[in-house]
Amino acid sequence: MAEIISNYQILDAFEDIAKDKNLPQDVIIETLRQALMTAARKKFGTSENIEVDIDAELGIIKIVAKKTVVMKVSEPSLEIAKKEAKKINPDVKVGDVVEVEINPADFGRNAIMAAKQNLIQRIRETEREMVFADFRHKIGEIISGTVQRMERGNIIVNLGKTEGFIPRSEQVPNEHLPIGKTIRAYVKDVRRETSGPPVVLSRKAAEFVKCLFEFEVPEVYEGRVQIVSVSREAGERTKIAVYSTDDRIDPVGACVGLKGTRVQSVVKELSNEKIDIIPYSPDPEVFIQKALAPAEVVGTFLYPDEHKILVIVPDDQLSLAIGKGGVNARLAARLVGWRLTIYGEEQYKNTAMPLENADFLTKEQVDALLQYDIDTIQKLARMKFELLRSIEQIGDEAAKILKNARELANKIEEESAFVTKDRKLEDSLNTDKEVNEKNILRRLQQESAES
Repeated sequence: MAEIISNYQILDAFEDIAKDKNLPQDVIIETLRQALMTAARKKFGTSENIEVDIDAELGIIKIVAKKTVVMKVSEPSLEIAKKEAKKINPDVKVGDVVEVEINPADFGRNAIMAAKQNLIQRIRETEREMVFADFRHKIGEIISGTVQRMERGNIIVNLGKTEGFIPRSEQVPNEHLPIGKTIRAYVKDVRRETSGPPVVLSRKAAEFVKCLFEFEVPEVYEGRVQIVSVSREAGERTKIAVYSTDDRIDPVGACVGLKGTRVQSVVKELSNEKIDIIPYSPDPEVFIQKALAPAEVVGTFLYPDEHKILVIVPDDQLSLAIGKGGVNARLAARLVGWRLTIYGEEQYKNTAMPLENADFLTKEQVDALLQYDIDTIQKLARMKFELLRSIEQIGDEAAKILKNARELANKIEEESAFVTKDRKLEDSLNTDKEVNEKNILRRLQQESAES
């Protein structure tokens, strides 16, 4: 009889691996069984007739090959000569199937090494699948961990069961996170790749700030105060817009907390990043006035077709409204979700272009527009198409005139005003536009099918 491997150290090895990798013992055993099946396949060319039985409690591994009894062997891996079979079972007959025990040592050194590598690989794959299953539901949440090391520009974070990493693109500029420091981070993704930590973390995402407020402010966690939007320049400033579903709750006060304790907890986690908490308004003109705080706004004009708001501020507050490097204006525009043009009062008056200077209008058209108190190109650019077309002297030329007026007004703004140019805002607006177009198309298709 072939030697049966029996060694209580096998059981200890199973327990050590299971404990070290935080995997169930039955997973480790099944992984070893599959590795031995692979080794048998490499040795004998097939594993269809191979059975591997592992008893972890007794520390026994038993491998058998089921072979058909024949008079003359042509397939050694599947057949056994009757003479040899009788050593196993004296009553065996040709055509019977007998179990031949195999010593793993018979696999050979190469097969054993391949089995070892296969075992290691399968354990890693199983470990990753378990991590993926454990962490995928945490995408969009915050998680705590300890900074462990730097690796190729990535910050490796110990999360207990596994490691996460903060890629360079998700790190806050100039933020220092020393090794050993316990931090919180936003779970952006969980990967199945075979190399590197599987959990992708971010401390730069705007969603990270939102999650921190959910953690620090009970009213936000309970849904009585809602964070409508967040805009962030990581490491510099964040603006959040809040709204209360309960008239008895001041949404800004709830987020600030008594003596600022709640917001200061968030600020501390963000390494003293400035945070503006703004009451949300569904009216974009009111919303932008609050979003540009601490600057005062003296006038606003909407351009709905361009999803743009023109804002006029006192001349001495123009730099305050724009902010250092344009950050205040950019964050306000991103928060409200509208493109933004900012003028100082005198600056706006000085750039107003009289209608008479437009070479695309006739004198009759200018006179007609003046009757409606439309005396500048800027006012003409803000007119609604339907109203402009209803003017007798304009009529079918309304679309062309409106296009020319808006192009000229935009040119003046580019030369004279502060105009937000923000890729994140443009990406968001383009996405919203695509969604709206798809919804419209879907509705038209449904109406067509119903008719």
